[in-house]
Amino acid sequence: MDIILANGEFPQDRQCLNALRNATHLVCSDGAAVALAASGIREPDAIVGDLDSIPEALKRRFADRLHHEAEQETNDLAKAFRFCVRQGWIDHLVILGAMGRRDDHAIGNLALLLDFAQTNPDIQLWTDYGYFQVLTHSETLSSTPGEQLSIFSPDPTMPITTSGLRYPLDAQPLEKFWSGTLNECDGTSFRLEFHGPTPLLLYRPWSRAAVKHPLAIAPRLPWRRVHLLGVGGVGVSGLAQILLDAGVEVSGSDAQDSAYVKRLREQGAQIFIGHRAENLPADTELVVYSAAVPATNPERQKALRRGIPQCRRGQFLARLAPYFRRVIAVSGSHGKTTTTAMLAHILRERGLNPGYLVGGIVNGWERSAAAGSWELLVTEVDESDRSQELMLPFLSIILNIDDDHSWGIGGTAGLEECFARLASQSLQTLTWDTPDLQRILHDAPSLTTLPLNAGEDSALTALPLHGTHNRQDAAIAIAAAELLGVPHEDAIVALRSFPGVQRRLTVRWQSDDRQCAFVDDYAHHPTELSASLQAIREQFPNQQLVVYFQPHRPERILRYGKRFADILAQQTDQAVIVRPFLAWEDEIADANPQAIVDAINQTNPAKARLSDAPWEQLAREIGQMLQNSPTPLVIAVIGAGDIGKIGAFFEVKS
Repeated sequence: MDIILANGEFPQDRQCLNALRNATHLVCSDGAAVALAASGIREPDAIVGDLDSIPEALKRRFADRLHHEAEQETNDLAKAFRFCVRQGWIDHLVILGAMGRRDDHAIGNLALLLDFAQTNPDIQLWTDYGYFQVLTHSETLSSTPGEQLSIFSPDPTMPITTSGLRYPLDAQPLEKFWSGTLNECDGTSFRLEFHGPTPLLLYRPWSRAAVKHPLAIAPRLPWRRVHLLGVGGVGVSGLAQILLDAGVEVSGSDAQDSAYVKRLREQGAQIFIGHRAENLPADTELVVYSAAVPATNPERQKALRRGIPQCRRGQFLARLAPYFRRVIAVSGSHGKTTTTAMLAHILRERGLNPGYLVGGIVNGWERSAAAGSWELLVTEVDESDRSQELMLPFLSIILNIDDDHSWGIGGTAGLEECFARLASQSLQTLTWDTPDLQRILHDAPSLTTLPLNAGEDSALTALPLHGTHNRQDAAIAIAAAELLGVPHEDAIVALRSFPGVQRRLTVRWQSDDRQCAFVDDYAHHPTELSASLQAIREQFPNQQLVVYFQPHRPERILRYGKRFADILAQQTDQAVIVRPFLAWEDEIADANPQAIVDAINQTNPAKARLSDAPWEQLAREIGQMLQNSPTPLVIAVIGAGDIGKIGAFFEVKS
């Protein structure tokens, strides 16, 4: 293999570095000579260019390998290619480092690749994230099921036909050069058919550590109108926000109005309340739906009849993410929303204008999602439907792997595989130094671990954060920011102003003497419940603690009922179990919240009770308890379901 090292960003991926190290001939553009020398990987066989940017010391060191090419109208890559042709160094020729920081340079180098292919059709351009190959004629290529690829056509009139791809083309031209991006292979091969003088450019991510970075050179997203179902929820509404930032027409519907819907309408989105077939605009190009929207939804049914592509929220996030240069995926069974918000806050405070997608409302922020400058996207990703396996991040943050959602994704083995695959597809992975995480993530190309006590650093304990879990989230957010170039001290300073996320230990009311308080929290798994109660006790060490807890999904009552009971018995003074939130699931006869109450009272008589009262009634009950309490008292409502509505009715009369 012969290599041209261009003067863009120096390769980081080990596959690229190995190719560089083992090249038969290495021709270096003069702008890349300094970086190559500093890397110590190997010496070049030739340095080509005008040579003005090479330090005198390197000129003396490589005097016998310097080749002066002075033409100003020819860029460095073209000079290096022309030199390789003259030398006959064109055996499986690969270009490295050609995707620079400037979009116009990257696009120009891709155009040169097409030109080079006229005389050297096997030439490829490799990046840290995948490779471009040139197709000069119709061809059948091997693939793996689910592999993602992109087709680029310089000729907007040339018809293209595909087979074996999820989004097929039937004698269709790619009117914009990015129109064929983000397709997927159905099986072990696919075919591209085209007839014309212009070749096609095919981009294929590496099977491992494969970020689809080059799609970030596209000047706009490929969709003109996207229709989103369940758009009133935080996840889908966040995607809608990013689409609006990109100038895409957005429409959608939800079963009920919300603050998210109001915000989207203010930005120009067309949002309907209620699901009806007539809501679907005629010019819709893609339908995105949340997990709560079934296949029988009338808008999905109409889209099916009209042949409009549909995908779930997590699938669409994976299709949208590659249009950002670097994607930071925050994953784990617990703590994703807070950590995502913390990292986005650090980057915002540093003036980096990140894109972000936070799965909750960040206090004081106008919105929970934004496109930013399209340089960085910080987003939480989801293991519950395994959609995080579709992501190909620059950096994955894996906070923890706990027994949650495993029942729907293949048990413990499926859960671990889901996180292992995400790590294996990430250029870098950041996690905690535990035996289980090391075992599950051992196949990650680049794994950075933090000691479990990192959150107890004095600089972090001084932050306005309560709870061990929050300080750990802060520690890993700071470590991620450092990997992105933010100095450690600057990240800590930024977190001093972190406003927190709603329903994450939110103090909704506190008496003037701070002796009584009403706290709202999202915990819905035993690990989260215990951590939240520890944090509340830390913040209010001298108060009685009464907890109103809503179990979330029948499956969790079956799996964790005894653990919920033990935690509430040990860490509260009184517990009220309210009706479960079904989360669009059917009731299960054995999933009875009374069992949690009975388990608590078995060892702590009369400590717990079951309530089926409406939220407004419970809000009045809580307000009266706080108003009339003769002793310091904290009441917390905890759960991921609709128990959060209590806060809308809550008041303490003076």
